[in-house]
Amino acid sequence: MAGLALVRAAVALALALCALAGCAAQRWSYTKPGMTPGRLDQDLESCRRLAHRPYWFAFTRSGRVDQEALNQCMQRRGYTAQRDE
Repeated sequence: MAGLALVRAAVALALALCALAGCAAQRWSYTKPGMTPGRLDQDLESCRRLAHRPYWFAFTRSGRVDQEALNQCMQRRGYTAQRDE
């Protein structure tokens, strides 16, 4: 019985850590004069592919994106990167 309680506690802790990791993710906005939503989506997807780090450990795909590399890619395309609050 004690072993089962320990397993349950470990699972609960793992789930709590996963939830916290999702909440801690920073959100960014990208603006550019004359930008259309479609063009923004295309540029974001292209830069996400360039900034993707498959060897990073993360629970989600978005956790494997190097945010600094993504921001630099978007800035090279003329966007201003701003962290959402």
